[in-house]
Amino acid sequence: MFNFDKKTGQIIQSIAEYAQHTGICVYFVGGMVRDCLMGIGIKDIDILIEGSAIDFVQGFYNFYNTKSRSHDSKNPDDYSNISCVSQTDDIEQEPDIKIKSIHKSFNTAKTVINNIEIDFASTREEEYPKSGCLPVVTKTGCPVKDDLKRRDFTVNAIAARLIPENGRLKYEIIDPYFGTKDIKEKKLKALHNKSYIDDPTRILRGLDFILRFGFDFTQNDKALIEEYLKSPNREGLSIDRVKLTLKKLFSGTDRAKEAYLRILDDKYYRIWENKPSFKKEWAQKLYDSVEIFKVPSSGIFLGAIFENLCNGKPLACNISNYEIYNFYKPISNKDLALRYSILGDNTALFYFKKLKDVKSDITGEDLIKQGYTQGKELGDELKKHLIKKLNNIPKI
Repeated sequence: MFNFDKKTGQIIQSIAEYAQHTGICVYFVGGMVRDCLMGIGIKDIDILIEGSAIDFVQGFYNFYNTKSRSHDSKNPDDYSNISCVSQTDDIEQEPDIKIKSIHKSFNTAKTVINNIEIDFASTREEEYPKSGCLPVVTKTGCPVKDDLKRRDFTVNAIAARLIPENGRLKYEIIDPYFGTKDIKEKKLKALHNKSYIDDPTRILRGLDFILRFGFDFTQNDKALIEEYLKSPNREGLSIDRVKLTLKKLFSGTDRAKEAYLRILDDKYYRIWENKPSFKKEWAQKLYDSVEIFKVPSSGIFLGAIFENLCNGKPLACNISNYEIYNFYKPISNKDLALRYSILGDNTALFYFKKLKDVKSDITGEDLIKQGYTQGKELGDELKKHLIKKLNNIPKI
């Protein structure tokens, strides 16, 4: 089911066998399982522990560190019945485990095992004190089915238990909400009717799945979203969470433009504001600016939404090139792109294409050789040469 290279397969096998010996259930979960079922390559490895992830990782670390120091141990309690590797050849025999960080509040751990990053999380239950706020963990180490209840969509509420058997891995699919069926039918279905009230950013995550995978909300979900957007509760909403979700949504230029337009058309902006402070007619120029100004699409489209420039004005084009150069020099490429896209500031485009990288043909060292001394006179002469060069460039 999961196709790993030999090196990664060895690590997963070792984790599963250690878990089996200690009587702990371990799972792949969420997006990793979803992507596997969809035939999409796995990017990140996330392992869910039905218990304490921190205790599991520390036990796993201690076992292999102890084992590597005492290969000849005859202690009957040295876990010698755990095989260190899968039954494959030409691979490293024991995992090199580094614990990068531990998050006690959520009982999670980040590790690097044989140079592969693997995140471990504990099964947990959560509740939302206010609409839109971060959830509060009420319990860790709960049964996996209770953990799956807290997920956003049924397609992400699927787990695969790792079961080692004769040096190989088998997987038991845990799918209490029929997410596998919804993946086949390309349906986005929330796990309960209060889901979008608890976390309205799920609407934007749903849009991400729609644009990436061709999914669509069920009719019931569309109705729930429409009802929420009529009177959104922003009491606990963090605008930083909204921005973080949008940043992912806007990665990739084509998807960014489509997402931007959908947010306006479907009124998803009501998640954070009643009326949009950004406009539909900006979309094409924002799209073009990614290539013109060599900036990430996420920065441009986020900037259009949250760094509104509607009240600004384009720089007059009848001023000298040197004045244009001085005005725009401190401005980042992203802000140049926003001025061009939102204000129609073609002078920003002229600066970027023709003036931005202009340098004087003469250096301070050259002038010193001609008899100038360090100080104001030298600076004035350098400036004079730069002004002359800039002002000789024809406007476009």
